[in-house]
Amino acid sequence: MADRRKGTRSGSRKRRQSSGRSRDRRSVKKRSSTKKGSKKEGWISNPWVRVLILLCLGGIFLCMFAAAIVFFHYDRMASKYDMEAVGRIPMESRVIDAAGELIGYLHGENVGTPIPLDEISPHFLNALIAREDSRFYRHHGIDRIGLIRAWLRNAKEQRTVQGGSTITMQLTRMTYGLTGRTMERKLLEMALARRIEKNYSKDEILSFYVNRVFLGTGMNGIEQAAQGYFGKSARDLTLPEAAMIAGVIRAPNGFSPFRHYDAALREMRGTLNRMVDEGELSEKEAKIHLEAKPQVLDQARWMKMLRTQSKVSGQTYLLKMVEDRVKELMPSSTGVGGLTIQTTFDPRLQAASETAVADRVSEIENLEEYSHPGYDPQQKGEPPYLQAATVVVENYTGAIRALVGGRNFNHSAFNRATQARRSLGSVFKPLVYGAAFERGLFPGMLISDGALGPEEIAWEPEAWHPENSDGEFGGMLPVSQGLIRSRNTMTVRVGERAGIENVIAMMEHAGLGHSERVTPSATIYIGTIGASVLDITSAYSVFATGGVRHEPYYIESIVDRDGKERFRHEDRNYRVLSPGATWLTSNILKQVLEEGGTGSRLRDFGFTAPAGGKTGTTNDFVDAWFLGYTSRLSGGVWLGLDSPDTIVEGGYGGRIAMPIWNDIMLEAQSFGYEFTDFAEPKEVISMELCRDSGRLATDGCREADTVYVEQVPHDLIPRKFCKEH
Repeated sequence: MADRRKGTRSGSRKRRQSSGRSRDRRSVKKRSSTKKGSKKEGWISNPWVRVLILLCLGGIFLCMFAAAIVFFHYDRMASKYDMEAVGRIPMESRVIDAAGELIGYLHGENVGTPIPLDEISPHFLNALIAREDSRFYRHHGIDRIGLIRAWLRNAKEQRTVQGGSTITMQLTRMTYGLTGRTMERKLLEMALARRIEKNYSKDEILSFYVNRVFLGTGMNGIEQAAQGYFGKSARDLTLPEAAMIAGVIRAPNGFSPFRHYDAALREMRGTLNRMVDEGELSEKEAKIHLEAKPQVLDQARWMKMLRTQSKVSGQTYLLKMVEDRVKELMPSSTGVGGLTIQTTFDPRLQAASETAVADRVSEIENLEEYSHPGYDPQQKGEPPYLQAATVVVENYTGAIRALVGGRNFNHSAFNRATQARRSLGSVFKPLVYGAAFERGLFPGMLISDGALGPEEIAWEPEAWHPENSDGEFGGMLPVSQGLIRSRNTMTVRVGERAGIENVIAMMEHAGLGHSERVTPSATIYIGTIGASVLDITSAYSVFATGGVRHEPYYIESIVDRDGKERFRHEDRNYRVLSPGATWLTSNILKQVLEEGGTGSRLRDFGFTAPAGGKTGTTNDFVDAWFLGYTSRLSGGVWLGLDSPDTIVEGGYGGRIAMPIWNDIMLEAQSFGYEFTDFAEPKEVISMELCRDSGRLATDGCREADTVYVEQVPHDLIPRKFCKEH
């Protein structure tokens, strides 16, 4: 029993010792834990550490805030860009004539041949995405993973081997013409890419891209590249061909299959390997295609196609005029094209005008006395040969039905019908007479054909003595004879009756220039001022319309690619002469074409319809003119050398310019243009007037034998009696 107690005490002691050791271990652990906690609390409680943490957090916040400001700034900039422009793929614009038939194309900038995605080989689409933007369908315009990957690879290679721009970002550059490599440009590009992704589906973006992208040697879009490099449609491209074109994108000129086939082949293989990496192609398939060497066509064939295309894309006087005018009317639409431009040109009359110029000018060059170089189709540089220009306008609308700006646009794009301002000579005289008729002069009154006296034109600073073309002077002649026979001295005196200020004002009303730019001079009366063929032809139309000039035009309407009419011509007209003064002048111009007039040979050429007109020749036969009009059409013809010189001795307008007008108008009649008698004023009265004063005749006038009978339009009836007799 004692032993059991002893054993019990011994066991208790052991348990107490064991329990004590356990408590000691827990105490040690607790103390150890407390010591560690104290160290941690001490590290956080360190004020410098806390400052550092706060600075880091503040820096992160500031960076995020700055990034938000930058994002907001560039997003606002991007919001000002027209998102619809992304979908307006550059297309050719069609120019059609008055009958709706195609004249040619305006190609604008970067114009391709747009086709839908389902007409493009899947090989090309897969190759393109693998090469340019493998995550195209997984990002929203900006591929952050792709940017990091490109940066790391370029850093590793220490050169640019991979770009970070997505297809959407590239489309942004193409659409808005973003250039340069600045950070600002890149941020704007990203902001625009995000907006594009919000406005268009992925397939739409891809379609816009493949139809815009430049693929070298004047090729824009996949269809042109497929046709140019391989002579086939984009839908028929093989995988190696598609991969080669996709490889061109990074450097279209440096990797052109035409000029750098080995480089293009290397890029093709690189594209195929990328397709393997992206799972678009098995290694087994790739091995077969990597050995392929696509057959590229001859570059000369493609260049020939471009030249053929250019012949109907601005390389004529008419199309160049249309192109320039469309740029004025719709500056934001010319680059993207897709327009249908209806013009006023009559193709039959245009062809007749071109033929008349070619045939008649050749006849002049074949004259024995002609001494200048003849026309040479192979001419290089500025042409030295004889030039001609013609314009035909519709009197009551101003529509230009035909225009010839020179003999060969490819030799010289200078449009002599619209851009040249050559001295008008005698074709200006009818406006002088019209201005005088508005101020009391009548055709039957008498004007001296004698030489001008020393001080007859007192306001001229220097004495001036013009001669007549025949070198002779006459006596007192009816005013009408001054215009019928184109007498310079009589015309100067008629101009003085009108007043130089009124004649200059008449010029402006007729569309021949701004009065403030004209220095008053008596030489103006006989046509020393310059004007274009178009302007003077438009001015002559007033003699058929009762004095109203309709502003000439050649674009009827413009319709955009969506069928929306963007422009339609509206008639603008101006009164140049009163109806009465117009009628009096026109009656004289009709006599110019009859026996005794400077244009009487017109009837010998075969034109017999009612018409009026005037010949014109400048000093030394440098410029030859003929301006004529019928009830419906007015036409102007000019001949001369670009470097002013005598065309040919005796080269009067009635001799060398009028035959061209005759040929054109005869053809116009055969096309159905009707030339009827001219309309007369509502009321014309036979009146006895005094030849000297132009006023109502008196008994004194009868005694002086100055009375004559004049046909006076109602708006020009004199209200006063003659006071000279």
